[in-house]
Amino acid sequence: MTPSHTTSAHHHSAIGRVLVVCGTITALALVAGCGSDDSTPSLAEFAPDHKVTQVVSIPAITPIACDPSTAAPGETVTRGRGDHDSGIGAVADYHWSVITARDPARAADAVAPGADMGRSTNLSDALAGFAPGTTYCLRMRQTDARTVLATLDYQPPTGTTAQYKVRATVTGGPGSVRVTGEVDQ
Repeated sequence: MTPSHTTSAHHHSAIGRVLVVCGTITALALVAGCGSDDSTPSLAEFAPDHKVTQVVSIPAITPIACDPSTAAPGETVTRGRGDHDSGIGAVADYHWSVITARDPARAADAVAPGADMGRSTNLSDALAGFAPGTTYCLRMRQTDARTVLATLDYQPPTGTTAQYKVRATVTGGPGSVRVTGEVDQ
């Protein structure tokens, strides 16, 4: 006689009942082991050092409009990266480096060697004057080879729009124009 393996319906239901009983006992043991504290666990209980750090987000704001097509004749309107090809390019480069890139090395490169505004403390002050996330628009007009008049409208993440007007002086020829200073107009 060859042994055969047969499984009856009775055998399957007995195994099912055993699994249900074991599962119920396990669940009851877990509930009993957790204690009777009904309070909801906090995130702090799961943090390794029991400190919860709250992340502060920058509020969303609508950027200041800065449409180059709104420029009057002889005026440049931009918030873009500048260059060293012209006085307007150098002033734009400085402001982009400070406000958008927040890069003191790049801002220093936009300033003429030896100029006060290129000193480390002055660059730190310039960066501190614009909160991260500030949007802006420059309206500039070069009045002569060394002078650029600029109106800077800016809006920090707090949403309060402000404006200041400066007279920037520049030096150098195309490809090497740098800002030498800015004063309020």
